[in-house]
Formats: sequence, C-alpha cells, structure tokens
Amino acid sequence: MFKLMIGSLRYLCNSRPDICYAVGAISRFMNSPKKSHLIAAKRVLRYVKGTIKYGLLFPTHSGEAQMELIGYTDSDWCGDKVDRRSTSGYVCMLNDTTVCWSSKKQPVTALSSCEAEY
Repeated sequence: MFKLMIGSLRYLCNSRPDICYAVGAISRFMNSPKKSHLIAAKRVLRYVKGTIKYGLLFPTHSGEAQMELIGYTDSDWCGDKVDRRSTSGYVCMLNDTTVCWSSKKQPVTALSSCEAEY
C-alpha cells in the first residue's frame, strides 16, 4: 500500500511542485517503510485534498508580450543529520509559472558550503 501511495504522489509531483520535497523525502524509505512514513504520506495526501485547486497555471498572452524565463538554485550544507550530505535544488519559472524543478540529495558529503553550492 505504501509503494502505491508514493507512486501516486510522485505522479502528482508533475503538476504540484509544492509537494515535491516532502514526497522525495518520504520516497527515500521505499524499501523499509515504517509507520511514521505511512503517516507522513497520508499527511501529504490530506494536504493535496485540502489544496485541490492548486496546480500550474499558464496564462495566455496576447500580442507581442515578452516571455521571461528566470531560474533559482540553492542548497543546504550537510543538512541531513544522519549522513551529513547536502540537498540541492533548482526551479525555473516562465512568466511566474513554474516549468521545471528538482530537489535531490548530493551523492557525496560536501566539505564546505562553497562545495555544496557547486
């Protein structure tokens, strides 16, 4: 049941960037989920139910309106208390609408904040 629930939440992440970090964090426990992970997944589902009208909106532009693409990136340094690895993320926005995003744990432990950002 847990894997099915996480699969459904990951599918929702295609149009709901607001849940991606939480779903990614819960997904790390797919092989050996505990009751606390199931509770967290249910909490995300309740959040989705309460914010059912949230999503991505691509407004139409008439005439020669200029398109603006903006990107943001950030990372934490040794944010995971267990293995001290950092998490990096980015988001790209086209006219104030999110078009791509990612958040993932870095494969190695960064030795400085500069290294975590790179």
